Amino acid sequence: MSDPHGGAYGAVPGGPQGPYGTPPHGPQPAYGTPPPPYGTPQPPYEAPPSYGSPSPYGSAAPYGAPQGWSGGAPPSGPSTGPAMWAHLGALLTVTVGSGMCCGLGAFLGWIFPMSVRSNDRHRHDPYVRHHASQAVNFGITQAIVAALGVVLYFGSAVIFAAVGTEAQRNSSGLAVPLVTVLVIMAAYGISGMVCAVIGTVKANRGELWTYPRLIAWPLSKG
Repeated sequence: MSDPHGGAYGAVPGGPQGPYGTPPHGPQPAYGTPPPPYGTPQPPYEAPPSYGSPSPYGSAAPYGAPQGWSGGAPPSGPSTGPAMWAHLGALLTVTVGSGMCCGLGAFLGWIFPMSVRSNDRHRHDPYVRHHASQAVNFGITQAIVAALGVVLYFGSAVIFAAVGTEAQRNSSGLAVPLVTVLVIMAAYGISGMVCAVIGTVKANRGELWTYPRLIAWPLSKG
């Protein structure tokens, strides 16, 4: 049977025709794409974006990055600078301050590490808080020991003057207790300076360190 236009009935215009309802190029595949045959190479793996790569959802900083982060790898490792200066500030206050202010620096060694620990940038940093607390304990202990040394020094002089005889007061017997107090205080001060230097080095290396209890009583917790 043919249509009025000269072609077979049901034929598709243009190109060779098949039976009624059959596409000219054979049967069409079923719905869905069949899996590729075995051995077909897979597309290359695309690694996820690293820190600093632009994000399609905005430019939010990664977790743990500081405020004002503008890309690049986030900081890693402890904050060694502030931790080191907590020990070094206490040491310089006790030593240099005492030499410049007639021993007053021995009573003020806790102020600088206290300011480091109370700073808003370091308040939630456990590493800085640990070293700053150790330096605070060192400064407070040095102040207490310095006060006890002053009391012992002048107390020995007053007691010796009140109890000693005239001959003893005129002799050099008073120098014995005074020199003893000075030697004890000097030995304690040198031990404290050595420990403060060790704490400074440990903090700069990123290591936790605690003063001996005799040098820094654990009055303040980190």
